[in-house]
Amino acid sequence: MGVSVGIDLGTTFSAVAIIGQDGLPRIVENSEFEKTTPSVIQFRDGEIVFGSEAKEAFSAGDPNCAAFFKRNMGLYKPYGTFGGRSYTAEELSGMLLKHIKSSAENTLGSAIDEAVITVPAYFYSKEREATMEAARLAGLKVRKIINEPTAAVIAYGLNNWRVNANILVYDLGGGTFDVTLVRMGENQVLRTLATTGNRFLGGVDWDERIESLLVEKILESTRFDASESERFKHLLKGSAEGLKKQMSQKSSSKLTIRIPEYGKVTSEISKAEFDQATVDLLEMTGIMCATVLKSAGASWKDVSDTLLVGGSTRMPQVREYLQKLSGKPPIAHVNPDEAVALGAAVQTILADTECVDGPGARIESRLIKPVGASKKISAKSVPNIKLNEVTTHPMGVIAINPEGTMYINELIIPANHQIPTRQARSFKYATSAYGSNELEIYVLQGDRKPLDCVIPYKYVATGIKHGATPETTIRIQYSYDQNGIIHVQARQGDSKTDLPIRKEPVPEDMSMYGKPIEKRPPAPEPLSIMLAIDTSGSMYGAPMQEAKMAMASFVNQFKSRMIGGTARIGILAFTYGPETVLRLTSDPAQCLSAIETIERYGRSGIHPLDGIKSELREAPGRKCSIVLTDGEWSDGGTAIPAAKKCHEAGIEIAAIGFGYFDRAFLSSISSSDANAFLVSRGELESAFGTIAQSLGTQASPKAGEKSRDTQNSEVWDID
Repeated sequence: MGVSVGIDLGTTFSAVAIIGQDGLPRIVENSEFEKTTPSVIQFRDGEIVFGSEAKEAFSAGDPNCAAFFKRNMGLYKPYGTFGGRSYTAEELSGMLLKHIKSSAENTLGSAIDEAVITVPAYFYSKEREATMEAARLAGLKVRKIINEPTAAVIAYGLNNWRVNANILVYDLGGGTFDVTLVRMGENQVLRTLATTGNRFLGGVDWDERIESLLVEKILESTRFDASESERFKHLLKGSAEGLKKQMSQKSSSKLTIRIPEYGKVTSEISKAEFDQATVDLLEMTGIMCATVLKSAGASWKDVSDTLLVGGSTRMPQVREYLQKLSGKPPIAHVNPDEAVALGAAVQTILADTECVDGPGARIESRLIKPVGASKKISAKSVPNIKLNEVTTHPMGVIAINPEGTMYINELIIPANHQIPTRQARSFKYATSAYGSNELEIYVLQGDRKPLDCVIPYKYVATGIKHGATPETTIRIQYSYDQNGIIHVQARQGDSKTDLPIRKEPVPEDMSMYGKPIEKRPPAPEPLSIMLAIDTSGSMYGAPMQEAKMAMASFVNQFKSRMIGGTARIGILAFTYGPETVLRLTSDPAQCLSAIETIERYGRSGIHPLDGIKSELREAPGRKCSIVLTDGEWSDGGTAIPAAKKCHEAGIEIAAIGFGYFDRAFLSSISSSDANAFLVSRGELESAFGTIAQSLGTQASPKAGEKSRDTQNSEVWDID
């Protein structure tokens, strides 16, 4: 049976740790008897080289080396081409993981079955998924993804647990920066209060400032622009980290290189120059420290200690800056290169529990209680450590503001909300009775405007049903699991069943969501229309064909509203009595097809008004009927009282008569004199057009769009 390990998959160095026989974590040395492995891969003559040898080649300026690829995780785009093949950051990370796994297995003498892998706290969901994909490529089963600052403070807490202490974890690695405020509580409960960071800020940015200084100095002394040569760019990049390390102990550092047609040149950078060139980077970390404290409702006076994590915190400027901010020297009780892996190893024996304080609980962040004395956690009680972590980023969805003028970010889960958690919101959605109803769900990570946020995913909810009215409610639920990965579900109305949902790539062009929305007229109220046609013998032949043409033209005028779901049309024929040819529908094709089937003929017409009332009684919104006839009805005396009952039920009636018909009778059954038309056969289509105009033929709002609704929704279990 294999073992479980903790892996720090770092930007510049990676490490593996395991729980030893004494019940405490320890670093597993690699095959070169080193505790950390440089996160560098060299592609050399068909051979792939890892570790220190690859790092030396990179420092020497070899362009066939891949380094710092962790910063590109989640992009799923080529990071670089090596040996004639393009590699993504996920593939390179998978290769590195496979190497350090194999190396650790050789040291341990046993197979590694699963691992807890650390990521920067500020990694988005997509980067976390990419890390799991890299592990899959390496043949590793991921037990859990854990934030690097959390892992580091676990390692610190093993020997320095202080009840009620607020530890600010300042994690400046090779390529990323995180700052996290953590509370050490009673019963070994570790609570993350707030976290923030920058996945594109780390030691490599300090290295780039050294490269720029070197380019300036070389240009000044030799007139040679090293930035124009790929060979020299790689050489300077590989040398920068070494010079940075020298300045951690010396007042200056030097680099000697040979310049074409010039010879050897030595460039010297003083610590003062280096500090001045990187002061803005340092201040960026300070701004994020202030942000995380503000998010937690705390200030520097509420910070018990600042814990340094990450190899880049060895720079003297970091310690000096933090002491200036906090008023006390930061603590360095852990090895910044090993602490994260050690904490991840501890996680392999911790139980996966729900939030200790319950989802969304607000924890006191101020130091209002005395901080306890430092204690060492015994090996026996290490498995009893409990973690409460929080969402790093707020999560929302693209919606439309109440005014309908612009796209907004409607937050569903706020930042620094304890996880795992589920939150849902309901949105109004315009459906169509014609064609499929699908809702696009763009997941946002961030609390700014849609295009200022990260948009990691696009989901499409399908199977949305069209009801009596076009407007329905769609509930969207986000679930944020222990690994910091988002899951999306959707339900219609009060349904207990999830809508089918598929994942699609996020379009490259999302610019429309940053532009104002074209103002549309208010949505018309639902409209239900019954077309009632006399099918007695006098309609035989040309009159019927002309009536059908006029009815078809009428339906086509309402086609857009029918497709938009705000209009329905039904058809009723009457000779010996009313007969429903087609129930109310929003499908124009069904209407046109039904019109073509009308052919029933008889001696005299019996009025259709009772049938009209029956069909329209329960219809929502505006209700009306157009009655088309060409002669007297045998039961005309009962038609007028029946028409009155229709009027009382809110049903508008327009009557069109042609041939030998009494206009006074048409007016008596119509809702008003203006709704009574006595026309020749050639004027039928014009009469229908006049009625259509009075009813309104404008299109409904575009189906498939969701508008903002301020109400939260009840959450449900993940399938």
